[in-house]
Amino acid sequence: MVNLTEFGIVVRKARLDAKVTQSEMAAALGVTSAFLSNLEKGRSKIPEEWATRIESFFKHKGVATPNLRKLADVANRSISLEGMNPQKAMMLAAFARTSFSQQQMEKFSQLLGEIKEN
Repeated sequence: MVNLTEFGIVVRKARLDAKVTQSEMAAALGVTSAFLSNLEKGRSKIPEEWATRIESFFKHKGVATPNLRKLADVANRSISLEGMNPQKAMMLAAFARTSFSQQQMEKFSQLLGEIKEN
């Protein structure tokens, strides 16, 4: 049984939708199939530039990969603070250390969605 990350699930579905094998995708991106497999299965960290390259690959194929960079952050279990506004970095750190109930998380997610829309 293969344990894919959410990132891997989105990438695999996109490959199926684009009718592209892992080998074909690897060749197009100039990497090995093993490299892509390790990213999908969470065996390797996903560099931000690779999440962006994979997103671009599928965009050119007409296949959407929603939230791929965010899913890479989750798969990596880390978010780069490099270049981030210090206030935003402090808020992110505080958020990560806070215990929220499921209901509070849903409200917060809704609020972020509303803020993003404006």
